[in-house]
Amino acid sequence: MIEGKLVKFRSLESNDLVKLKEWRNKNEVRKTTREYRLLSMINQKKWLEKIQLENPPSSIMFGVINKKNVLIGVCGLTYIDWKNKHAEISCYLKLKNWQKTKESKDTVETLMKYGFDELNLNRLWAEVFEIAKENIELLKKFNFIKEGELREKLWRDGKWWNSQIYSKLAKEFLK
Repeated sequence: MIEGKLVKFRSLESNDLVKLKEWRNKNEVRKTTREYRLLSMINQKKWLEKIQLENPPSSIMFGVINKKNVLIGVCGLTYIDWKNKHAEISCYLKLKNWQKTKESKDTVETLMKYGFDELNLNRLWAEVFEIAKENIELLKKFNFIKEGELREKLWRDGKWWNSQIYSKLAKEFLK
């Protein structure tokens, strides 16, 4: 178990998949992610099997639980590049305006600590679509640096959205 101040990370289990599928298939979530299709239980089971069996893992994902041991979200590191020591940070909590909650701040902080301290990564990064303004604001609170922008990368709500790349280095986290 990996513990923050308000949340804990635990392994994802097959009985979590129904909730994760429901959360990910919500329109407000799906429109801010790379996934454009509705996810099925087949997709979810294959995804969980891949992240549990892959060695070395290209993704490490956790269930996020609150102090009452209730699953409130999922987070992890994806696109892990072990040689060059970087990974994409991924986080979603099933809370209203989750990006502004104390739990989201604790989740991101705990995930950064895990990535930098436990895995000895040098760089954590995130690709965020402009449609997800709240996600951009959350990264800015942690002083992630905007590295660049990919123009018109996502088609949602009848228009094109740019993608922004943010990152944080281990030496910036340690300050």
